[in-house]
Amino acid sequence: MTARQRAILHLLVEEYIKTKAPVPSARLAEGLGLSPALARYELIALEEMGYLSKPHASAGRVPTRQAFRQYSLSLLPPKPLPEATQERLQRALEGAREPEAFLVKMAVGLSGYPALLRLRPRNSPKVLQVHLSPLPEGTLAVFVLEGGRVKEARLPLSLPTERLRKAEEALSGPFAVLPPAPRGLEELFAHLSRALSAGLSLVYREGLAEALKEPEAKDPGFLERLVALYEAGGDEAVLTPPGRVDVRVGEVEGLAQVQAGFARGEWLGELVLLGPMRMRYLEALSVASSLSRVYTGQHAG
Repeated sequence: MTARQRAILHLLVEEYIKTKAPVPSARLAEGLGLSPALARYELIALEEMGYLSKPHASAGRVPTRQAFRQYSLSLLPPKPLPEATQERLQRALEGAREPEAFLVKMAVGLSGYPALLRLRPRNSPKVLQVHLSPLPEGTLAVFVLEGGRVKEARLPLSLPTERLRKAEEALSGPFAVLPPAPRGLEELFAHLSRALSAGLSLVYREGLAEALKEPEAKDPGFLERLVALYEAGGDEAVLTPPGRVDVRVGEVEGLAQVQAGFARGEWLGELVLLGPMRMRYLEALSVASSLSRVYTGQHAG
């Protein structure tokens, strides 16, 4: 991709983010000081490369997932929020009764998108015992952890009692990492691993109603996928490494996620903003990155 094609693509993406309407070549030619013929030529080239599509013969062009991804990655590393803003946010966060809940509210207010805060301990406590009991539908798993903590999880898997006893024998503790699954119990151990990870995690959510303000919310499928991602909270997901900012575009159909990883005390975490692929990436990246640094006390001030 040439520098001129990149400039055309980025302007087209920015216009589409603003309007959610196909962008005509005349608008791009005017914005970049190009001749109409040259703008059309470059748009055809970008379309052939898979960055653009043309919904109707007489309409303008719209960006594809590939275009949104290229554009969003070009904004890394994110531009931070103004230092004065970060300092105000730091003071507000220090005075909050529940800093984590307040952080996601700030993320929603600054970005206009639903926000998630995911936290997991750096070092998981050892599991001392695992008790498995059959339920009418599924299995109850009880994890006894060091320090006297107990976690329960309902697993969507039914097994005969003798196989549950075999699993308990293989799970005799203490252990920090789930041992290998005996033959025939791989599915059960996969459920146990996910349940244990989720049980040690904390998730704060805020701002789902913001999604209703997006034009994409008229599509029931879009809303269903966004709500599922919001409610799931990413319990099984690998956290973004501390200090890193990632953009995930279209991995869930029609959705984008901006993720900023951090470390604070005994916890690892990430702040996530959810939105359509037509996300305001410049603002979202700045908010997620700056707030994660404010939360960990790493902003420039």
